[in-house]
Amino acid sequence: MITAADLRTIDVFSDQDEAALDWLASVAEEQTIAEGEKPFQRGARAEYLFAVVEGGVQIFTIQGEKRTLFGAIRPGEISGLLPYSRMETFAGEGLAIADSRIARIHQDHFTEMLARMPEVGKRLVARMTDRVRESSRTEVQREKMMSLGKLSAGLAHELNNPAAAIRRSVADLRARLEMMPKMVTRLTGHGLTPDQVEAARGALMTCTAPTPGTLTAVQRGEKEDELADWLDDHDVPHAYVVAEVLADEGVTTKALTHMAEHVDETALADVILWIEKGLAADRLLAEIERAAGRISDLVASVKGYTHRDQAPDRQRVDVHAGLDQTLTMLGHAIKVKNIHVARDYGDDVPEVCVFPGEINQVWTNLLDNAFDAIGEGGEVRLGTRVEGALVCVTIADDGPGIPADAQEQIFEPFFTTKEPGKGTGLGLDIARRIVMQHEGRITVESEPGRTVFEVCLPIDAPKASVTPLDALEGVEA
Repeated sequence: MITAADLRTIDVFSDQDEAALDWLASVAEEQTIAEGEKPFQRGARAEYLFAVVEGGVQIFTIQGEKRTLFGAIRPGEISGLLPYSRMETFAGEGLAIADSRIARIHQDHFTEMLARMPEVGKRLVARMTDRVRESSRTEVQREKMMSLGKLSAGLAHELNNPAAAIRRSVADLRARLEMMPKMVTRLTGHGLTPDQVEAARGALMTCTAPTPGTLTAVQRGEKEDELADWLDDHDVPHAYVVAEVLADEGVTTKALTHMAEHVDETALADVILWIEKGLAADRLLAEIERAAGRISDLVASVKGYTHRDQAPDRQRVDVHAGLDQTLTMLGHAIKVKNIHVARDYGDDVPEVCVFPGEINQVWTNLLDNAFDAIGEGGEVRLGTRVEGALVCVTIADDGPGIPADAQEQIFEPFFTTKEPGKGTGLGLDIARRIVMQHEGRITVESEPGRTVFEVCLPIDAPKASVTPLDALEGVEA
C-alpha cells in the first residue's frame, strides 16, 4: 500500500501538504516488480504516471531489432505518462534493475491532482520538456551516427582504390628500379655511352604515334601483338611485357625499326629493355601522382564537408561546392548503382549565409534518399536558381515516386517509406527542422518516375539570430 510518506520521497511531491499527499496515496496503486521484470513493454498503452519508491528501472529504446539504453528511473524519480503529454503508447520498454516498488497514478486522476497541487503541474511540465529534449537529442545523434557510418563506409571504398593503386605502382616501380644497375652494367659492356643510349631513345620516341589513348581494346591488343612479334624476332626478353609498356607510349614497329638503325644488333635488346624500364618508371610515377591527387581531393572534400576547422557560426558558403562535396562523400553509392548525376547549376548563384555543417546534413539526407529510391543506372538531377532573396536547390530523381497519401506525412518524425529496418524516419524531419531554423522552406513534389525536393535558403542571414540545430535539440516543432 502506498502511503503519504512514500510519496514524500518523490522529488516532485516532497514539499506538498499532508492532506494532498494523503489523497494522492489513496488513489495511487502499488506495483511491485522483481529484478529483471518489465514494468511496461513497447506498444503497451500509456495510462499511468510512475513514481519509483524503491529499486529502479532502466528504459530502453527499440529501433527494429536494436535495443538501446535511454536512461534510468531511480528512487524518488518519475516517468511514464505525464499530464499534458500526447503519448499514447510506449515506444520502448522498462526493465527493473532491482526488486522495485512503484507508485502508479492513473491518468483519470491527473486533473484533480493538478487542482490540489498546482505547483506539481509546473514541475511535471518542466520534466516533460526535459524528457522531450533528451529524447530529441538522442534521436538526432542516432541519425547523425547512421549518416556518418554510411559516409565512412563509402569514403573507405573511395580511399581504398587510389591507396591500392599506389601500393601496386610502388611495388612495380621498386622491382624495375632494382634491375637498373644490372642494365647499366650490360650497356657499358656493349661499349655504349649515355649519350648513345639517349640518342637511341630519341630516335624511338620521334616516331611514336601521337594519340595512343584513342585505341579501342581490340586495336590495342592487335598493336601489342604486333610489337611483341617484332621484339621476339629481335630476341628481346619478356616481349609481351615490354610490348604493353611500349604500346602505352604509342610506340610502333616502324619506330622500333628506326631506332634499330642507330644501335648495334648485339646491344639492341638491352637498349630496348633500358628504354622500356625508363618509360615504365615514368608511367608508374604518373599513376602514383594521380592516385595521391585523388586522395588529396577526397581529404579536401571531407574537410570542406565537415568544416571541422571553422567556427560553428553562420558563414557565407557556395551551395554548388557543398553539393559537390556531398556527392564526393557519397561517391561509392553512385558507383555501386551506376547512377548518372546531372548538374543544372544556375549562373551567378550567390553564396548563402548558413551554418555549413547543418546545411551539408540536409544535402546528405536528400541525396542519400534519392540514391536509395532509384534503380540501377538511374538519374539524379541537381539544379540551382535565384528566386528573389532566396537560393533554391532542387534534387530530382527518376525513382518510383512517393505515394500521394504519404507525401503529406513525409516530413513527420519517424515516418518513413523505406522497408522495416532500413530507415529511422528521422532524416527528412531533421532536414525540415534545419531549413526552418534558417528561415527557409523545403517542399516535395512526386509522381511515378519523378520526385523533386526543393530547398530554398535566404541569401542573407535573418536579422534575428538563429541557433544551430545542435543547440535547439528537443524543441518541439
